[in-house]
Formats: sequence, structure tokens, C-alpha cells
Amino acid sequence: MMIRGKILAAATVPVMAAGVALAAAPAHATPAPAPIGSTVSASNARSDSIGNITATFGTSATSVVGSAAVQVPVSAPIQFGATDSLGMAISWSASGLPSGFSLSAGALTLPSAPVKAPVTFTLTASQGPATAYATVKVGVGAKAVPAEDSVAVTPDTVVLNAPVNTAGKVSFATVPSAGVTETLANGPAGAVFGNGVLSAGTAVPGNYAKVAVTAKDAAGATAVETFTAVVRPVYAPVPRLSHGRAVYIAPTRENVYFIQSGAPSWDHFLIVGPGAINGHQGWVNGKLGLNVGVYTGLLYHHGYTVFFQPVTGRGSTTPVPGSHWGYVYFVS
Repeated sequence: MMIRGKILAAATVPVMAAGVALAAAPAHATPAPAPIGSTVSASNARSDSIGNITATFGTSATSVVGSAAVQVPVSAPIQFGATDSLGMAISWSASGLPSGFSLSAGALTLPSAPVKAPVTFTLTASQGPATAYATVKVGVGAKAVPAEDSVAVTPDTVVLNAPVNTAGKVSFATVPSAGVTETLANGPAGAVFGNGVLSAGTAVPGNYAKVAVTAKDAAGATAVETFTAVVRPVYAPVPRLSHGRAVYIAPTRENVYFIQSGAPSWDHFLIVGPGAINGHQGWVNGKLGLNVGVYTGLLYHHGYTVFFQPVTGRGSTTPVPGSHWGYVYFVS
């Protein structure tokens, strides 16, 4: 036996003309359901950001004896380092360098003459669209032994964490979380982006490659996340009826048990078999979970088939879009 619908006792429903043939059962195919909304998710995400800016002397810092000055050999300059999230090579530049200082490939060469006062300048690290800054301070030492010369960096970086797909939307968290502006580029038409969250809006379902979210702070430190935006339609739950079985109660009565899942619905049914019950139809308010249909007035030891179809409402024979008809056959 198979069941995908709900049946009630024949005595509770009106009578159709006798002799209804099996061909009168509703067609198996039903209209495709209409979407009630859309979701969006991110896949193939690729984040480009720069962090962990460091500065170290090529050799231990030394002072010129008798002077409060930094003196680093040209062969051992201050070396800057940083990490690119994609593992790409980083380009370096600086602004505000005093005369005699030079920067090449992330190495800062100091002038040959003693530096007698602290030096501060801005360092820029970049790779593609990713940019980070650091305020660099080269400090002079008061003593030669132990050496007190120093170099320190105060970084200004922005990182975009991996996108998080939750509840049909995509969240883009940044580090730091405050003081950062996020913008969307090349996104699906109709999608909505705000406060670091992307939602489908009225976007047409599909896969949208090379979508980008850019995070930037007031100083210009920048991180970029590129990804594929996947927009999918959302459909209302569809009624599904299953696990049908008939249980003998009396020679003229059978109980039919089944499970309704997915969604509640009105279910249209049609009974075919010998006797006065033939051709009965009706509508039942199908509930989620276990249901039972009670059939009385059957002819003993005869076969009966019940056809059923979830429909759009009581009194209707229009199938719920996406649902399927089914039947239960039993011998009384």
C-alpha cells in the first residue's frame, strides 16, 4: 500500500456519481511552486589583507661612542616585514622620510652620519587592492653599552574575516570591528548590502562571480574579499503524506493511518470500490503528524482504492504546487 494523503470516513463527505474510474484521479504532475523569497550565500571566498607589520634592525643597534645617536651600517638596515593573507609579495613605500634615509624592498637604510634625534614617518605596505600603514619611530639611544637605539611601529591594518553564511544572508566581519566602512562591488542587481551584511533582496537566482566587499578605515587601510554570490529561491513547505497503512477493525470497517509532514493542507480525496461508498469525495484539514482515516460501510473482502491530493483550500481541486497525488489500496 502507498499513501501520500489523508482520508476520512466516507459518511462525512458528499457523494459523487457512482462508477468513477481510476482515470478520474488527479494527474501526478503538479505546477511548480512559486518562490516566496531568495537566499544568498558566499562561496569560493578569497580575502586580501595585510597585517603583522614589524620592524627589526639588521644587526643589533649600536650607538656612536660619546654621542646620543643611532648608527646602523648601510649593510644592515632596518628591515620591515608584514603578512599578506594571499601569500603574495608586498610592495613598500614611505612618506615623511628625513634627508639621508632611503627605503628599498622593505629595508630602511639610515644615513651614514649619526642620527641625533628621533625620526618618525609613515610606512605603506600594499599588495593589489590591500593596503596597510604603520607609523614608524626610530629612537636614538643614550648609551652605547648596552645599546639603547630602537625602532617601533604602530600599525594601521584592516582585516576581512571569512564570510559567514547564516539564515540566508552573508556577514562580513572586520578587524577592527569599529571605524571601518564596507562597500559592495559587482554584486547581483537587486541585492542589498549594509552594515557588513549581504541579503538577496530582489536579485534573480543564479551564481555571480567576482563579487567584492571592500573594507576601509578613515586612514585608508584596506582589505578586499572576493567571492561568488549564490542566490537561490526559497519555496514554501510542501505537504507530504507517507507511511500509509490500513488496519482491519471490522468486516465493514478499515482504519487508515499515515504521517503528514512538510506543511498542513486541505487534502482532496476520492474513493473507488464496490458498493455505495464508490465515488465519495471530500476535503480534510490535514494536520502535521499522525492521522487516521476511518472507513465504514465497506463490502467484506473487497478491494478499495483511495486517491488523494493536497489542494489549495477546502472545496478546491487545485493541487498545492509541488505536491504529489497518491493512493491507498486495501482489501476489507
